[in-house]
Amino acid sequence: MTSILTPNTTNTTTTTQQTQSMPQSASHLISLLSYPDPELQQQALQQLIACVDDLWHEISDALLDLEALSEDVDAPDTTRKLAAAVASRVFFHLEEPVQALRLALEAGGEFLNVHDGSAYTEALITAAMEVYTSSTGTLLVTAATDAALDEAKLLQIVELMLERCYADGKYEHALGIALEARNEGKLREILQRVHADALANNTPLVAANMLSYALQTLTNSTAVSSRAFRTTALAILVDEGYRKEGYAYNRAELFQCLQALDDADAVCGILVELLDSSGAEDEEGYLLGYQLCFDLVIEGSAGFVAQVAAKLPKKSTAADTVQAAVEGEEEAVEVTNSNDTNNSRSDEVWSRYEQAQKVLTGGFVSELTLQFLYKHNDADPLIMSNLKKSLESSSSSGSAGTKNSVLHNAAVMTHAVLNAGTTNDAFLRDDLAWMRKANNWARFSAVASLGVIHANHTTEAMTLLEPYLPKDNNNDGGSGSNAYAEGGALYALGLIHASTSIPTASRTTIAAYLQSQVRAALEGNNETLLHGASLGLGLVQFGTMDMVSAALLKEVLYTDSAVAGEASGIGLGLILCGHAGATTTAEMKEYMEELQNYAQETQHEKIIRGIALGLALMHYGLEEQSDAFCDAVLLSSRDPILRYGGMYTLALAYIGTGNNAVIQKLLHAAVSDVSNDVRMASVIALAFVLHNTPDRVPELVQLLLESFNAHVRYAACMAIGIAMTGTFHSASLKLLEPMLDDPTDFVRQGAMMGSAMILQTSNPAVAPESRALRDRLVSTVGDKHMSVLTKMGAVLATGILDAGGRNVTSSISSSQSSAVGMALFLQHWYWYPMMHMLSLSLTDPASACYSFGLTGDFHFPKSFQVQCLAKKSLFAYPKKLEEKKEERKIRVETVWLSTTAKSKAREMRKGKGNTASSSSKGGAEAAAAGDGGAKSKAREMRKGKGNTTSSSKGGAEAAAAGDGGNGGDGVAAMDVEEEKASSTLMEEGKTLLPAVTTTAAAEPPSSSNATSLEQSKGTKKSKKHHHPSEANSFIIANPSRVTSHQVQFCKVDSSQRYVPVVPEKMRQPYGVIVLRDTLPDEAVDKDEMGKIKAPTEEFEAEPPEEFEWAPPGHPEYVAPTPIVSAVDEGDKEKEDDAEGDVKMEEGDENEEAKS
Repeated sequence: MTSILTPNTTNTTTTTQQTQSMPQSASHLISLLSYPDPELQQQALQQLIACVDDLWHEISDALLDLEALSEDVDAPDTTRKLAAAVASRVFFHLEEPVQALRLALEAGGEFLNVHDGSAYTEALITAAMEVYTSSTGTLLVTAATDAALDEAKLLQIVELMLERCYADGKYEHALGIALEARNEGKLREILQRVHADALANNTPLVAANMLSYALQTLTNSTAVSSRAFRTTALAILVDEGYRKEGYAYNRAELFQCLQALDDADAVCGILVELLDSSGAEDEEGYLLGYQLCFDLVIEGSAGFVAQVAAKLPKKSTAADTVQAAVEGEEEAVEVTNSNDTNNSRSDEVWSRYEQAQKVLTGGFVSELTLQFLYKHNDADPLIMSNLKKSLESSSSSGSAGTKNSVLHNAAVMTHAVLNAGTTNDAFLRDDLAWMRKANNWARFSAVASLGVIHANHTTEAMTLLEPYLPKDNNNDGGSGSNAYAEGGALYALGLIHASTSIPTASRTTIAAYLQSQVRAALEGNNETLLHGASLGLGLVQFGTMDMVSAALLKEVLYTDSAVAGEASGIGLGLILCGHAGATTTAEMKEYMEELQNYAQETQHEKIIRGIALGLALMHYGLEEQSDAFCDAVLLSSRDPILRYGGMYTLALAYIGTGNNAVIQKLLHAAVSDVSNDVRMASVIALAFVLHNTPDRVPELVQLLLESFNAHVRYAACMAIGIAMTGTFHSASLKLLEPMLDDPTDFVRQGAMMGSAMILQTSNPAVAPESRALRDRLVSTVGDKHMSVLTKMGAVLATGILDAGGRNVTSSISSSQSSAVGMALFLQHWYWYPMMHMLSLSLTDPASACYSFGLTGDFHFPKSFQVQCLAKKSLFAYPKKLEEKKEERKIRVETVWLSTTAKSKAREMRKGKGNTASSSSKGGAEAAAAGDGGAKSKAREMRKGKGNTTSSSKGGAEAAAAGDGGNGGDGVAAMDVEEEKASSTLMEEGKTLLPAVTTTAAAEPPSSSNATSLEQSKGTKKSKKHHHPSEANSFIIANPSRVTSHQVQFCKVDSSQRYVPVVPEKMRQPYGVIVLRDTLPDEAVDKDEMGKIKAPTEEFEAEPPEEFEWAPPGHPEYVAPTPIVSAVDEGDKEKEDDAEGDVKMEEGDENEEAKS
């Protein structure tokens, strides 16, 4: 048999194609196949294979005969191969490549040359690769028929294609084949070939690029769906790639690879290597170590970060040695040995380790986020003021108390979301009377909202919540109204310390405090305090796998209290988040079994729901490791609440993977489950599974928006909003637009919240839909006839749209805590205090939209800039609301000048032509004309008889009309003063009639005056609508707001002094950026360096410079310089102005007396 790897170049078919003419029909050749003569059949087949590409439509009728001839064992081998080759080409034209591949493998290598590049060959190679990658080494069976492919020949084609990739230098193609086929041997072989070629050809950069491609593919869960294979492949990539000598690999990539493997020891080794780096060749390696520490805190889990920080070397002191000696001799010896190692490091190196620990466990990342959200808070205070007025006006119309409570609770939560992480609670403090309207659990939520506002503000947490926290003598389990505020305060403590980037010391202190509160509440049997303390403890110990806290919450669960049991189940899930796969821990298995059994025994639905959600959190990111438990315990249960938990288990276990099998399960449940809650959860879960490919979600749920089930429509709206958060996706907004008018109120609620999520951090310039949505929300809240749930959705959407001072998004793709926070926020459908869990998505450092450049001493240089290659208006904050002012009509008062008084005095002295009757008549006319009454002028304006004059002739006529024919100069001056006063008032935005002078009734307005008036109007109009052209790029200062939509237009100028330590091609200018100084020998201006300050330290004065004090009388005594404040200078100016006014008045009086 001819090998498929060595095609026969002496094929007789080629000669036949070249010598014989092309037949016009294949019917006579097909008839020859029925003759028993093998030579006739072979001649007919040779002519058929020459014309099959043109006459395949006729030959297709004889496909059965061709396949039978190819399988005839009595026929000659050449005849059978020719028949298979002809049938293969016919199947190719019929667009059945798998069948064509099967017959081509039977025909052999004489009829399949992988190097010819024809459409037929490329189609067969593509089919071969698809079959090979989908088979994963099992027996290959076609879909149309049950005939097995020749696996050995298929592998020969694959090997031939791999060799072709090697020869062309296309190692990425070969690597893709191995990864899709999940073939560990081929992956190892490819990496070895790459390493050998890099050493032989001296091309280390080519090999490094291949490693980067492999790492990018393996860390993308949508490209490689199997978590187990990804773990194995990453280990192979480390051993055969990054650890091999001769590679010019990037240590940041190796760090990312080891982090994906959860190898704390190896990650610590990379950090130690970088922090200890010295010498000219690696002078700034420690800066890369700082950058990796920041990335680890922002992207990693709290438990893994704690493991890495604990393994870093620490500078030992004499006190540590003495303490170790007290505890035991062995420990003392161990400390002594570590001291010997530590003595080899200099103080400068130890300062680097202190900086690294500050990032990993000192809470420095949370300080950065807190300062940014505090200083760049652009929340509009009028939003809450108008919202409060609208709700109060609607409640004054005799609404029910429950409605007022629901909307009041939603308004409080909206305020918390608007100011999440900004520490701005001025509205609550200014409206304490409005806050006191909250009762019972609404008061619990109101106090807990302080935790959302002050998230990450760990230094002042206890001080802020001190008025609400339980007192030492008030843990007796009383059921007073104060217990709700105390429980909410404990919940708020957890929300403040929920971030994985908070200081470890604060986490430990608050965890101990909450543990004591749980024990005290257990003794007093206070379920309100237990609810708040359980949620708070779970948030503080999020992802740490602290078994002491877990045991305490398990004790709360067994009290069989519905409210406290639900909180303890969720708290357990938070503490053990992502650790259900820890099979080496027997205690973990015990917890899983106990929760499973208790969920089947208890009668409280709230406890069952809490346990179901807790189990879902424990399986976070485990993918196929969670399948057995999920299918056996949750999805197959007869309890709809457990099946509801099974949907969220699939969502969190396969988050971002895009696994097709999971999507099929979720869609099946969405249309077939008998429980509306399960259907709703299955549709929302699609957004979690597909969050790495969000564009697929609107396409997938488009038909579900038209479902007859209102719960499915609501879930589809929320799924689109969660998947497309902050993208301004117009197609998704168009899908949600008709849902805003859905007949079901909670569907309208979901459509509003989903639209608000999509439009986060947008403005009308980049997303015109945002203006329409804001108007829609305002009108919905103010509509007295709208249902409660719809209004609630409008109120919450108002907060989500401008969340975190318009500086954050609720995207679930940023980190583990953001995804968990969104999943728990969706539980507000059943329990309103779960709304506060949205804080985990909003205040997480990965959710903040900022660019923060830091130097090695963790100061930010103000000279560092990022250029945005787009118009500034596209990414500016939305315009704030303007407070409406009542329009008041301003009465025009008569302007009296000294010249008018002089002329009137001269008239009275002369007394010419003034009789008693004429005096009264003349006085009335003078009062009407000279006094310029508003009524007469307005009447003339309405009749069109008024006329403004600008020429000398017009001025004389106006003077004659206004002063009875005398004193023309004075009246002309008055006209000028009136025009000045009119223009001044118009500039102030006040309504004022233009200065008008009267003329003879029969005289029409002059053309010159009309022309000048039209010209002046045209000038004003042109000035009003003239807008200068906006630049196509602008400079972003450090630090500044940079949205996820904006970062694609940003670039860093490499010519400036401070540049990122990680090249821009490997990292976008987004988040925390560690900078290196390109001019280290030049002096640094201290004024150009900003320092990170907490909000409480923001307005504190800088310490004075060093000085030497000398007492009075000492030769070096310096007398203090008197300080004149700005207020004193302003008062002095006011006094001078007042004195000048008095002098002016005195001068006017003297002038009148002289006249």
